Amino acid sequence: MKTRILKPEDRLIVVIDVNKKSELTRMLSAISGKVTTVKLGLEMIYSVGTSIVDTAKSFGYKVMLDTKLADIPNTIKGAAGAIAALSPSIVTAHILGGKKMLEAAVGAMKEYSGKDHNIRPLIFGVTVLTSLDDQDLSAMGFKEGYLPTVKNLVEVALDAGIDGIVCSPREVEPLRDQFGDDFYIATPGIRLAEDSSGDQKRVNTPEEAIYSGADMIIVGRSITTKEAIGETIDIYLKKIKCVL
Repeated sequence: MKTRILKPEDRLIVVIDVNKKSELTRMLSAISGKVTTVKLGLEMIYSVGTSIVDTAKSFGYKVMLDTKLADIPNTIKGAAGAIAALSPSIVTAHILGGKKMLEAAVGAMKEYSGKDHNIRPLIFGVTVLTSLDDQDLSAMGFKEGYLPTVKNLVEVALDAGIDGIVCSPREVEPLRDQFGDDFYIATPGIRLAEDSSGDQKRVNTPEEAIYSGADMIIVGRSITTKEAIGETIDIYLKKIKCVL
């Protein structure tokens, strides 16, 4: 399913969380083409609109569109078809939507991408948000804790035929041990050793995440809030190279 040849610049995905197109273009310029892919999420989508995908691509970037799809299968089929027309490289969906929902998303992406002769966007399933810990999950009725919960979700997602998953770096190694290498793993919750964890509870360093088996690391404020964004990206890329 997946191509294992990833360069360091393919492995670092920079998150742009802003709410104005002018800020988006400023950030795209500041990244200076040092990475292949940027992640655009709900704040951008609702503030600026889906034209953000074309804007990012005009700067030469691939787009991870963090839609976090979650609804009944028929609704997701329509939404996924509309998203496929935008030609992002990666789209996210909540695995908690269930196997049939994920299958509907995969099917729609294939169908609509084929009609337009576009490359089908990869679908990455979101497991458990990195802002949650065992106590949070227990309060919501997930009594087993985050690791068994994530494993259960990953099994559902892979059975539905999606391309990758999004999980915290703490789960990468046990997931690789149980499910193998035939899918992508992208990990948010990445911080340099000297950085604050902020509002995320399950974090790790870039080199530890890649060493554990993550294909891609997703980094936002630890890069985009720095004055020297390009230099900070270089630090992350250097740490990734150290473990490849």
